[in-house]
Amino acid sequence: MRALYVSGSPRENSNTDVLLETVRSITGGRLIKLVDYDIKPCASCRACQSLNDCVIKDDMKKTIIPMLFESNVVVLGSPVFFNNVSAQLKAFIDRTWCIRGRLKNKIGGAVVVGKRYGLESAVTAINAFFLKHEMIPANRGVCGFAFNEGKILQDAEAISAAKRLGERILELAGKLGFS
Repeated sequence: MRALYVSGSPRENSNTDVLLETVRSITGGRLIKLVDYDIKPCASCRACQSLNDCVIKDDMKKTIIPMLFESNVVVLGSPVFFNNVSAQLKAFIDRTWCIRGRLKNKIGGAVVVGKRYGLESAVTAINAFFLKHEMIPANRGVCGFAFNEGKILQDAEAISAAKRLGERILELAGKLGFS
């Protein structure tokens, strides 16, 4: 099984990354932070409709999209900003329009962390990404409550849910022949 963990958090040592690492500790795989890459926003040029490829030459095209193709599992994580995913994750999501239909039947996992409100909206945005790409969401998603660095470790339910997500990914991977 080849799992890719994508962190939309701009912070180092983020609570989102803690939960992603918790899931990854069960499944293995690679964690990337979008903030470490040059990812331009979608220009809505629609060239990808005829070319079946994005014309923007940046790290999304050169590095991240090939990682998505190589993976059987894609877990997206984001802090919650204004009841939604971070700008970094939203740019990533939008830039995958050029590869729609080519992530079909990969397993998806959602992880979000917020202070109080908007967690469900962020999970919905991530799960909509999976469904648009005809991926298989492993479960409804993991929601953690935290704001300051390291506070997610006090959310026992989120840590437990992250572990269950890892176990569910392994279960689905076995059924789909990924392991």
